[in-house]
Amino acid sequence: MKTGVCTDAGKIREINQDDYAIHENGCCLYIIADGMGGHQCGEIASRMAVEVISEHVKKFMSDDLDISSTKGILFEAFNRANKKILEYTHIEPACAGMGTTLTLLYYCARHSIIGHIGDSRAYVLHNNSLVQVSSDHSLVEELKRSGEITEIEAHNHPQRHVITRALGMGDQVKVDLFQVELHENDNVLLCTDGLTNLVNDDEICKTLLTIDPEPVLAQKLVQLAIERGGHDNITVLLVNIQGTSKESR
Repeated sequence: MKTGVCTDAGKIREINQDDYAIHENGCCLYIIADGMGGHQCGEIASRMAVEVISEHVKKFMSDDLDISSTKGILFEAFNRANKKILEYTHIEPACAGMGTTLTLLYYCARHSIIGHIGDSRAYVLHNNSLVQVSSDHSLVEELKRSGEITEIEAHNHPQRHVITRALGMGDQVKVDLFQVELHENDNVLLCTDGLTNLVNDDEICKTLLTIDPEPVLAQKLVQLAIERGGHDNITVLLVNIQGTSKESR
């Protein structure tokens, strides 16, 4: 695999509450998270979620598991992270209400799975075409899906930052877990909304199609968001698929 990652606090925020992880020992796991909450608490939530999910997946996952078992382990990992965050808020009342989005790619010999909660995103670039494969868990996205607002109205909606699902929001966690078909030289992009609120999909695609290594591409996307104002933390994690194709089963 060829990977590139770049994260930045942006021009407004003092603390970067985003977090990420890359694990490439046999089966591969790539994670990004965007923390929410008061001063430093969002940073705690994102770091905690990334650590808990990483540890759980590394402990229980193997490439010989069927798709049902694989999804079950990922679902349990999300639930453990959610529980850990809620437990922490009971110990530290100042962090009440903290939470985090989290989007991951799990890639092994048999399966390629996206796990997702919140409004960070997963994209796949295949044959020069960029497709958003995750769905935002946000109020504005729900209004768009129901036809109540247009894409243009969504971009300027006063409640565009309201998230409907995240780790730490409640005891019950509803996570999207779905297979994706990945082929050699496809690019998977995981990113927080600090990028997508300022850089549209066409611009992201155009950047990814330039002939640069993944670390440079990640830096270019983050820099573009900063040039547009950089009013939020920005994290970009790129994975270029190497080797045999992975087909959904």
